[in-house]
Amino acid sequence: MPDESNDGKIRITSDDLAEQSVDDRLAEMDRARQVSLVRDVGTPTKGGSAGRAILTLTIGGAVGGALAFVLQRLLFNSLGLFEDNTTATNVGFTFVLALMIGIGVSMADVIGNRTWGKIGSVAAIAIPTAIGAGLVLGFVAHLVYTTGTEWIYDSAFELVFDGELVTDQQIEDYVLLRLHPVRGLAWLFVGVAAGISAGAASRSWKRVGLATLGGAVGGFLGGFLFDFFNLGEDAAEASELLAQFVGIVLVGLLIGLATGLVEQAGKSRWIEIIRGGLAGKQFILYKSTISLGSSPSADITLIKDPKIPPIAAQITAQGEQCRISAAVLPPEGGASDAAGLVLVNGQPVGQADISDMDVVTIAGTELRFREKAQKSKIPGALK
Repeated sequence: MPDESNDGKIRITSDDLAEQSVDDRLAEMDRARQVSLVRDVGTPTKGGSAGRAILTLTIGGAVGGALAFVLQRLLFNSLGLFEDNTTATNVGFTFVLALMIGIGVSMADVIGNRTWGKIGSVAAIAIPTAIGAGLVLGFVAHLVYTTGTEWIYDSAFELVFDGELVTDQQIEDYVLLRLHPVRGLAWLFVGVAAGISAGAASRSWKRVGLATLGGAVGGFLGGFLFDFFNLGEDAAEASELLAQFVGIVLVGLLIGLATGLVEQAGKSRWIEIIRGGLAGKQFILYKSTISLGSSPSADITLIKDPKIPPIAAQITAQGEQCRISAAVLPPEGGASDAAGLVLVNGQPVGQADISDMDVVTIAGTELRFREKAQKSKIPGALK
């Protein structure tokens, strides 16, 4: 150590300068002066992961709507399926929309998270659910629409008979004005069916509820706006085609958008990938027990990290407390570099309680645990 004499001066000897700690400190100072030209692969860029999640679902819904338009035109216009049966046509139309939009929103999650191994399991749940929900709610939508339109035309006929509606334009305006909410209410059930199929793929009742609510909002808005896309009598066929395309795609878009917004508003716990193959992604924790690992069977599949076991850990929620349990227990002596270890804030754990802003490390992947109920303890915050 430097020698300090009675005169208050610090004297540094050659022995002091020869110590290893001095060399280490000089090396640290040299690294600090260098400009970092390398960005670690997987480090998240700036931007809202919540916004990206909403956009992904919105695009998925819009693509599903476009595919639904093509399929229903093929079945009911080109092939003339059920052309003599209004009930079958309406139920089939609802089924096609629910199937394609539900699959579109479900697959958007897989594509956005690049977890291709989940495609089979997602499809195995989403498709049968969409079939069942589409057929049942398609029949409900048919009853709502036919009952509503019959009431509108009956009331219009009475007003014509009483002399209150005289011209064709007055009759058309009267019918169209009242047709918007009726079609919106009928298409609400289309959105509900699509939301159920999209939410069911996550195997979480909470997400089913949120996706169903989002689907109902999107379906009603899309159906309500459907008849506003009209080019006029001079282009009746093109007008109908445009109205159908825009209306159906809008329904899918709004179902995806509303589902994403409702999910983000209703989330209470989630994790953010801050380093690794999915850096910048966000996963909402819908279930009380969530598994993490490299396997497609894990609830959250962590990709591009071969050192992560198929199932590395589980996060379990019990009331207001969350606990993480590692599949690989830390060895005696506290070594932090063994394969498959789970670290919480840099410390290897077998089990540990986690709270907002805790960082979980599995191999080369880092996850930040978030929960809305707790105040964020961001390092360096002034408040």
